[in-house]
Amino acid sequence: MSAVAIEYTLFVLYVALGPVMWLLFGLSMYERRAHMRLAKRPHPPLPEPPPRATILIPAKDEGERIRDCIQSALAQKYPDFEVVTIDDRSTDTTGAVMDEIAASNPKLKVLHVRQGELREGWTGKCNALHIAVTREVDPRSQWLLFVDSDTVIAPDALAASVMAAINKRAELFSLLPVRLECHTFWEKLLIPLAGMGIATMYLVAMTNNDHWPKNAFANGQFLLIRRDTYDAIGGHERVRDKFCEDVELARLLKLQGRRVRIGWGTEFATVRMYSSLAAIFRGWGRSFYAGSLGRPWRIMLGILFVIACCWSVWAVLPFAWIRHQDPINFFGGYGWLGVAAAHLFFMTYFVAKIYAWSGNRARLTFLFPTLGAGMMVLLWLKALKFCFTHRIEWRGTSYSHRMTPGAHTTAQRNPAG
Repeated sequence: MSAVAIEYTLFVLYVALGPVMWLLFGLSMYERRAHMRLAKRPHPPLPEPPPRATILIPAKDEGERIRDCIQSALAQKYPDFEVVTIDDRSTDTTGAVMDEIAASNPKLKVLHVRQGELREGWTGKCNALHIAVTREVDPRSQWLLFVDSDTVIAPDALAASVMAAINKRAELFSLLPVRLECHTFWEKLLIPLAGMGIATMYLVAMTNNDHWPKNAFANGQFLLIRRDTYDAIGGHERVRDKFCEDVELARLLKLQGRRVRIGWGTEFATVRMYSSLAAIFRGWGRSFYAGSLGRPWRIMLGILFVIACCWSVWAVLPFAWIRHQDPINFFGGYGWLGVAAAHLFFMTYFVAKIYAWSGNRARLTFLFPTLGAGMMVLLWLKALKFCFTHRIEWRGTSYSHRMTPGAHTTAQRNPAG
């Protein structure tokens, strides 16, 4: 093969991996967004009588941060609900804050899970929620809404979600709170990218397609499930050793032919996930590890995407300039430069949308081709480490954890304080 033929082959390959790949990625973003607008505002009227609901909020060592979450739950414009908060072995003021709020609000129940109540083979969150549902939830409740302690929900979030679930005949309905509260530089740079990475790598939007039973996703920050369905599948006991118990519940339901739906929650929930770079790496590394069932292949594809579809532009740009100055023909002189410019444009435009949709400044996009993409590769390498070592530390507890698809995993708890 001649040098010119080799160059044309590389040119076609670059067109496919650069601008075309980003254009397809961006169009799929818009399509997913359109098909996931399920919770409406204003929401349709509730049935009469409205089904009773219980909001459950587990928390460990959240201190004063838990206050906003609880108060947003208590402020729901819903006619028949209760709130159960679970102080999961906290060593700070979390339990005291819960008790203080409960003293002046009869809708709020507080459960204190003591040291020593975490059972062998259970993750802390699953253990706490199982105890709470068993001991504290009103048996009349028809819907259970699980809300993470770092989430603040709008006053109409419960009503809109119940109606969306009823209208879609969903037994599990979850929202992605794509509006991300980010304060520090690293939060603003990385968390929107990690969120979109999860949504893309694990085909989150395909959850709403009943013909794809193996593709299911749910977000434990805001997860609504019918009480009878929860009991029928065994509740959190069924996923007791899973780090992403939300995703596992959704997968389990969908494989049984039950209806699962996930929607955008921009208007209904905000969340501040992690406040430090170390916490971002631990938390998102765990999510990518668990979402891939401990297998490294999708994570490795994410790294390959950055190398081939993002960083390739930095190799092509100087070559494109050389070819512009010394063309092999008219096409060779302007083709490389034009395609590289299109690559940069599509990549910049669609990454800017990711930041804007998450409630962050789009100008962070200009750091993506270098710093942002590089940090995402490091985050995925952290997840790969989990895949190979099966050792994770989470919420003050370290686990030796081996994921076995379709069966319970083997998890050994080692208290870390």
